[in-house]
Amino acid sequence: MFMVEYIGKLHRFMLFFRYMIMLLVLGMGTRLSAQNLQFGRTKLIDSKTDTVPVGKIWKIENFTYSKSLANCPTGGSVVNITDSIVLNGNKMAVRAQRFSGVEDLRGWGTSLAPEYLLWEQKTPLWLPAGTTLSAGRGVLYISVLEFKEAP
Repeated sequence: MFMVEYIGKLHRFMLFFRYMIMLLVLGMGTRLSAQNLQFGRTKLIDSKTDTVPVGKIWKIENFTYSKSLANCPTGGSVVNITDSIVLNGNKMAVRAQRFSGVEDLRGWGTSLAPEYLLWEQKTPLWLPAGTTLSAGRGVLYISVLEFKEAP
């Protein structure tokens, strides 16, 4: 008897759960509408802060760096480079290179394996109106496409 009541309650809960999910999905579908974008122009942003104008959206396509990647050092040398942009006044890393070279720390004639890391920010990055942007450390230019929001 207990099992029949439990299965009945579980069945009612599952129906209620499906109904709620359906309402949620339908509600989101009516609230979300496709946004039409019309291409406007290309821009190169440098170290001077620029703002996304009202009614516009920027798409960051690429970064032009002021230096190429550092060569892997030898011995106990260390490379620790981070290139960045400034987004709404906050520094944001767009490329990082880390390398710790081979070194005989124990004096036993053996060496440790080097460690190497290279990371780059994936693009595109979309920026809404009112966002400020400028090139930061290690970045010469930011390649941007500007779009106009169309109803």
